[in-house]
Amino acid sequence: MIARLTGKLAYLSTWFGFKIGCIGMRVCPGVVFYLSDGLARIGFCLFRGFRNRSIANIRIALGDGLSSSEIGGVARGSLRNFFRACAEIGGAVVASDAKLKAEIPIVGRKHLDAALGKGKGVLLLSAHLGNFFLVGCRLALEGLPTFVLVNQPSDGRFAELMDDYRLQVRQKTIHARPRQRALRELTEVLRRNQIAVVIADEYRRGSGIEVPLFGKTVIARRGAVSLALRTGAAVVPACMVRQADDSLRLVIEPELELAREERNAAAVRENTIRITRWLERTVRSYPEQWNWMNIHWWVEETNSGTPSKRENN
Repeated sequence: MIARLTGKLAYLSTWFGFKIGCIGMRVCPGVVFYLSDGLARIGFCLFRGFRNRSIANIRIALGDGLSSSEIGGVARGSLRNFFRACAEIGGAVVASDAKLKAEIPIVGRKHLDAALGKGKGVLLLSAHLGNFFLVGCRLALEGLPTFVLVNQPSDGRFAELMDDYRLQVRQKTIHARPRQRALRELTEVLRRNQIAVVIADEYRRGSGIEVPLFGKTVIARRGAVSLALRTGAAVVPACMVRQADDSLRLVIEPELELAREERNAAAVRENTIRITRWLERTVRSYPEQWNWMNIHWWVEETNSGTPSKRENN
């Protein structure tokens, strides 16, 4: 009963917030951004779990080079970026295609064109950084068939609502579950030499590969690398990053060179490490734009002389 009420509340609040946000972005976007920044400041004080976890993760990853006040500033910036990204979704819904293309330039389009020129599709690696919500939207505006892999909510009605919002920002999706269906759909997208956007920083509970990130251990998903090795698809990193004036640009990097000689576990791990190296480099360049809640570190623990793994946060 409680879960049902919670799900209904989440649905209604999301629906209402989205409608109000779209109206606000159409009438007076400056006010919406002012309010989003204010909500981020309030949220940083109220969301103790977010604040403490983000600060702890930043300290683990970047603590050697930052003071306590600087670490707090990165955490505040991360939440501000997220709130602004949500407001920008409403802006994307009400804006014309021409306006969005003018406001969000693409840097490095030649790298994507070169990868598509190989004819085996592109796995576009992105991260929860900048405005990751609109990466697929911006590519679609270029006339490029683009699909985004998403983890849909368990509530069916809420999942349909989110899919509808994604379509309103010109973004087609593939649901990550059921897994086998997702793999079939992704494979078909790549077979048609199209683009599949995959978020590469899902370091959470569950099975995966132990890889280093910021000198610590995380459990990374192997799916993207395994799919690239099996299909021959190019792997191209890209993020929609925020500039000093809060404008956005989609930065596409050169194709990530993978070790493709083998398809065994060692090759999958080596290529996954290459992805985490790219991610670490990108996050170091834009620390205030990354979602620091998204890391679950794993550390060695010894009980009665037997090594084991446990989650650090």
